[in-house]
Amino acid sequence: MTATLESAVDTAARTGMRTAKVVVVIQQKGGAGKSTIAVNVAACAGRSAVMSNADEATGAPIVAAGIDVQGTLEKWCAGVREEALPFDYVVTKSKLGILPGIIADPDRRRIIIDTPGFLDIDPDAEWGADPLGESRTADALREVLDVADLAIVPITPSKITWDECEFTIERILKPRAIPFLVVINMHDPGKDKGEKQLNKVKAWIDERNYPRVADPIRRYTLHEHAYENGTLVTEYRMSGTALNGREDFMRVALTMEQML
Repeated sequence: MTATLESAVDTAARTGMRTAKVVVVIQQKGGAGKSTIAVNVAACAGRSAVMSNADEATGAPIVAAGIDVQGTLEKWCAGVREEALPFDYVVTKSKLGILPGIIADPDRRRIIIDTPGFLDIDPDAEWGADPLGESRTADALREVLDVADLAIVPITPSKITWDECEFTIERILKPRAIPFLVVINMHDPGKDKGEKQLNKVKAWIDERNYPRVADPIRRYTLHEHAYENGTLVTEYRMSGTALNGREDFMRVALTMEQML
């Protein structure tokens, strides 16, 4: 970091001014596809970002970050060819104090944060009280939520994630006045004939007046093997399925921008 940039970051941190918008991908329940959404939305945003000659020296305008102690996002990104990564990434493994400095960097525009698979929830927390537990991971999540401009909340057509989606919104996001966007993930059009289950989850979301992306992220084998293969949706080999998959995540990225 140059002396000029370091001075700008210090000034931004002191004054509370920042150009970066912070997007947190969060859901109480694991298995809803948080990491897949975080990585691929960052990839789509990175491919669409306005670049400048200074980017190579100061870093990409898009940053993907992870607070999971397991380092899922780090492992995924580390497996991707460096030249194929259209964003910078950092994994804190729930260490405090790292992300605020990155967020204050005036050259960053979007910070997309992946959260742990399962949230540390206090089962005895009363309604209206903070339900997050007392742990390093819970404290890291609080640090992120304190600066969040938008939360993306994944939900699946399977009802197993619905209650946890509602809990995340009603108990964690709304009390903090964090705007949110629900994303239907892993819809299998081959098995959901007539889109009956898709229409059910859309109706459930709309009954609660939750803002959502109009169409779902479809379930493709390409997505399921992307982590082990070290690929991003923007780097899939060209095919009809690859184009559909890219369109789904690009739709989420564009809706995110409209919300911001």
